[in-house]
Amino acid sequence: MDLVGSPTALRRWAVASLVGNMGIVVTGGLVRLTGSGLGCSSWPQCEPGSYVPPEPTLHSSIEFGNRLLTFVLIILAIGTFVAAWKARDAEGRPRPVLRRLALAAGLGIPAQAVIGGVSVLVALNPWWVGLHLVVSIALIVLCVVLVHEAWDREPLPMRPIARVLSRVTFGVGLVALLLGMVVTGAGPHAGDAEAPRNGLDLTTVARAHALAVWLVVGLTIALVVVTLGSQAAQRAVWILLGVELAQAAIGYVQYFLGLPVAMVALHVFGATLFTAALAHLWWSARTPTAELSERGDALASPRSDNSVG
Repeated sequence: MDLVGSPTALRRWAVASLVGNMGIVVTGGLVRLTGSGLGCSSWPQCEPGSYVPPEPTLHSSIEFGNRLLTFVLIILAIGTFVAAWKARDAEGRPRPVLRRLALAAGLGIPAQAVIGGVSVLVALNPWWVGLHLVVSIALIVLCVVLVHEAWDREPLPMRPIARVLSRVTFGVGLVALLLGMVVTGAGPHAGDAEAPRNGLDLTTVARAHALAVWLVVGLTIALVVVTLGSQAAQRAVWILLGVELAQAAIGYVQYFLGLPVAMVALHVFGATLFTAALAHLWWSARTPTAELSERGDALASPRSDNSVG
């Protein structure tokens, strides 16, 4: 079996990288929800003088286990990059876009490790912990695009208004995710009993997050209407809408139940699905290359109505 030199291998590595970057968000959330964020009090060592927990406890084992997953992501990133480097198009030429995407996704892994280390050293400052999520969102988006390119997925047939609306939905969706990060920083699950909070009123930021979510839902419903006639586009939109409604339901349930750990963990998992579905629709709605070429040709051509007889 060819591990890195075939289109099938590339696709497997790309999907594995996507799943890995989504999974590390969930395991990182479990570290925070179990109060294990300072299970290892130092970085890169777990404790001063030891890279492993010298006296393992539940919290140190959870935190150290999450750190070990970084090495899994490094393996996935290297495999993906090698497969992308060896990839060729139908004419046998290298595929620089794939290489750049794989490199960017790979560089995000050590960046995450450093951010995680700083988060520990600053006693889980919520803004540093939130930066972890910001980078994870970027990596998931990158990996979704990488999967599209590995499969040679063309843009979906859509009307121009649908493409514009998809981009707006993507932007507002990112805002909703960032506001969710702010809500987390104001909430009770800090990762450690002594960890600071961001000082913002939980109810206020939760309402702002909810408004952004419902705005995304409204935009997605509008997309359902403007993509009528394109079955493939409708499928991408309905997937996103389904994830959004499930996330909204989980969000309200967790809020009114006082943020139980199980519901919050489910919400974290849903956030990764939402990011992937959002990125899938956004990249599927990009302007086709042929259309861009036609626009360029039109701009380059002299206009007949400006000619003098």
